Amino acid sequence: MKTLTLLPMMFALAACGKPAAPENPLDAAARRTCMNTIESRAINSKSVSYIGDAPSPVTRGANGQLEVSLKFSAKNEMNIASTMIARCVVSADGKTLVDIAVKDSR
Repeated sequence: MKTLTLLPMMFALAACGKPAAPENPLDAAARRTCMNTIESRAINSKSVSYIGDAPSPVTRGANGQLEVSLKFSAKNEMNIASTMIARCVVSADGKTLVDIAVKDSR
């Protein structure tokens, strides 16, 4: 009887121990460029908080540019938090912001 109750716990612990897949350095650079832009344009950069456990996927455009979407929360000038989604287009090397569009996530 004890082995039956321990079996689900062993499966749960085994699943927790799996390492996450390593992130592509180019994807990480594109995500960091987008995050740096969001934080530099925020009224209170210390209030920016990214939402979600897993990093959002980075897609490649037809001309080699990278596209990443990030959901985040930030406080406005009245100290009220708003949740928004930013869609960033970054150069093919991941270091230069080409375009950013931010919208309210309501």
